[in-house]
Amino acid sequence: MPYNLEYHKQLDRSHILPNILKGAQTGVTSQFLSDIFISLFLYNENIVIEDIRISTVPAYYASVAAGMLAGLLIIYLDPIAVVAFTTVAYDFVFELVDYHINDDPVELTPVETTFDIGITMLLVVLFDPTARHQYLRYEQKRHFIEPTLGREDRTATLTIFITVLSSTYNFLKLTSRQEEENNNETCA
Repeated sequence: MPYNLEYHKQLDRSHILPNILKGAQTGVTSQFLSDIFISLFLYNENIVIEDIRISTVPAYYASVAAGMLAGLLIIYLDPIAVVAFTTVAYDFVFELVDYHINDDPVELTPVETTFDIGITMLLVVLFDPTARHQYLRYEQKRHFIEPTLGREDRTATLTIFITVLSSTYNFLKLTSRQEEENNNETCA
């Protein structure tokens, strides 16, 4: 069967808005769920006394932006490339919103971001079998071969698990950085 480029272009266009909206929803949901999981696993002795620790506002903005970008890019890129773009977007949006809300200077760290991309890609490859399937399907489409692999979407549970996993990693990284900065300020 020959590759129908116009059909695939039209199909891709029809997925843009639903994917962006679903990405924003998944970003907020995953950030909130990662807040709950982190609170339960790391601060469980304090939960009896205090409420669940909620991430800062910049983390929610960053999660929504990364989710929306993922929703758009997954149409045109393979899942591994999407990880790279969304990780950079998360870091950039977090720093930008943090600057506007808390007057904290924007500090982009390319080496750390590259390391984060590698870790996130590793998490996706290890824990997301759908990403591997999507990658192989994307390879066929990229070479203008009508996909022989069927569409396989992530289940809602798997989507939230992967997003919570990566959000948790980002949250832990940012929390340790903030604690490090607080210790440096206390020592000075």
